Amino acid sequence: MPLPPGRSPLPVAGINAQTDPELAEAAAELNAWIDYLTRPESHDGPRIYRERGPAGQPPIDSEVPRRLPHLDEQTGQYEVVPILDGFQADPGQFFRPAQAVSGISESLLGSTFMKLTEGCLTWTNAERQLDDSRGREIGLENAPRYPEVHPARADWMQMRKDFHGALDNAAHEYEGDFITYQVHTENGFYAVAEHIAKYQAIFAQAGKDITSLMKALTETFAKHNWYGGTGFTIDVKSVIITGLVAAVTTVISGGITVAKALASVVTELTGEAGKTAQSKPIQDHYRLREPAKQYLDAVTKIERDTAEAVKQLYESLRVQIDRIREMRQYEAKPRTGTKTQLAPHYRDYL
Repeated sequence: MPLPPGRSPLPVAGINAQTDPELAEAAAELNAWIDYLTRPESHDGPRIYRERGPAGQPPIDSEVPRRLPHLDEQTGQYEVVPILDGFQADPGQFFRPAQAVSGISESLLGSTFMKLTEGCLTWTNAERQLDDSRGREIGLENAPRYPEVHPARADWMQMRKDFHGALDNAAHEYEGDFITYQVHTENGFYAVAEHIAKYQAIFAQAGKDITSLMKALTETFAKHNWYGGTGFTIDVKSVIITGLVAAVTTVISGGITVAKALASVVTELTGEAGKTAQSKPIQDHYRLREPAKQYLDAVTKIERDTAEAVKQLYESLRVQIDRIREMRQYEAKPRTGTKTQLAPHYRDYL
């Protein structure tokens, strides 16, 4: 993006160039413009000459693209104020929403994500033979989202071929309860992994949308039409961030055999969310303060929506985990009607 004459990008503290390089770059370029347009004393470029009118009368502002020495001399009649008058006291407001969504490390989240997707009975690798009886003895009403795929059930069946009578029945009941319990437990891990991916996607999308708005405002400052009225409009698309919470995603693919990378899940989520994009136009105006206000309204809404999405994500995870815990209940003592959520122990079946 074009920078003000003689200026370089000004990095913004709190926007991490390591985790958010595009956001950091856009912020530094915009910061150069904000500094330039709020400090007319530091250059000969754009400024407002505010005519001192009669007492009780509103002042008359004249926005100009450069210093006018003959008006500078009339200090009793004109006051020089920044083009972005009203923003000079707190230029940080242009960057606080970006600071709020910056710093989420995909590498740190990715290592946790990988551990959560390393299942046992719901996951195997391409070299293993899948059991055709996957999911057996799991009622449809309680079927987990990621079903049983490991051949442990068939292996155990082969192991107890020499069992007879009560011992065979007890072992059979234990196997069924244990596998069902473990499959649901692993589904709980996957639910956490899904929400980690959504958490990453929420912040990634918020950063992407704020970056676009920053670039649009920077372009508006650089191409402002000083003498042509309202000038032009830059149409920026912004996603409904809260929609990412309800988006459907999976963390295992390839016939329920391969764990996805966090980055691929986030890409799928943000790609799907892109269908909800809405216009947030930045419109050039004869007063350069107006597109700055449009920008602030848009990025502040993204910040609020991001905070709301994180709250909803927490509630979504709580509800899903509670549901999975209920689904993995079983009779601790078979045929007693007493249910538990503790892991099955073989002694209870003998």
